[in-house]
Amino acid sequence: MGNSNKPAGAAEKKSNSNLIYFILNNKALLILIILVVFAQIATKGLFINFSNGLSNLSSVARQVATPAILGLGFTVVLAGGGVDLSVGYMVSVIGVLYALLSLQMPVVFAILIAIVFGALLGMINGTLSVRFKLAPFILTLATGQLFKGVAYLLNNGKPVGNLGDGVKIIGQGLLFGAIPYSFLIMITLTVLMAVMMYRTRYGRHIIATGGNLEASSVSGINTKAIQISAYVVMGIFAAIGAIVLTGRTANASPAAGEGMEMDAIAAVVIGGTPMSGGKANIVGTIFGSFIMGIISNVLNLMNIGSFWQWCAKGVIIILAILLDVQSEKFFNKQRVKA
Repeated sequence: MGNSNKPAGAAEKKSNSNLIYFILNNKALLILIILVVFAQIATKGLFINFSNGLSNLSSVARQVATPAILGLGFTVVLAGGGVDLSVGYMVSVIGVLYALLSLQMPVVFAILIAIVFGALLGMINGTLSVRFKLAPFILTLATGQLFKGVAYLLNNGKPVGNLGDGVKIIGQGLLFGAIPYSFLIMITLTVLMAVMMYRTRYGRHIIATGGNLEASSVSGINTKAIQISAYVVMGIFAAIGAIVLTGRTANASPAAGEGMEMDAIAAVVIGGTPMSGGKANIVGTIFGSFIMGIISNVLNLMNIGSFWQWCAKGVIIILAILLDVQSEKFFNKQRVKA
């Protein structure tokens, strides 16, 4: 009898482990589904309202676009074993520069210059961190302050307004009167990033470098170049996020990006990319961004003040980090057993 019970007990344990593994790997999607149901109940049907043409969902998609784009870039940095806390101020300085340029030249040229400028800022972060072996956490806090100062200096601390329709349409335009262009940009970037991270040698090298730096270096990967390039990708995505945000708000404020790095971190970690690196969950980052966006939207619909919203976001980030730590412990146990 003792022996006959062992296979059943082992099968039950394996089944439970598989269930936990599935939940942890898809936690962002499961949380999002639960949150949407809660939002619909808590707002008494205002969250998804068919009578107003789903305008609230369109609004959420527009608001989420910039944080989600930043989250995609942050996913690459985190997967490669780095971290970038200058993201918010990077958005601010790029946004102000882009807005000023759009008043002096065609929008297309302003966009190209903004993206190149973003790549340059990312390269500065990456080079200082990797080449000079500076702790990225402290370094990017410092460069963030530098970017903040430049953002205020560019236009004497004043927001840039009177922007043209070419700028506004990127953040405010709707396809078929319902689907924001910014949302389509986000989806396109998500597909491109998923292909890059999961189907190319470059993506595999980023994940390998973040997972084990020494082993990757020994195997022939140029880990320094890979890590620097991850920060460059972050800079490019910060530029795209700044372009979308400037279009949505129809102005560029030197304070526009403050705090966005926290939303990006929360979205990426909730989405399943661990703080320790070595893994990237691109689609999970998008789900995580929507979770953060929906929470803000629901609190607004319930007329809860911004002070409480900041508290809620802080709690969510703490819970996301705790969940990340516990998830990694579980996965490490499974690897040891395997």
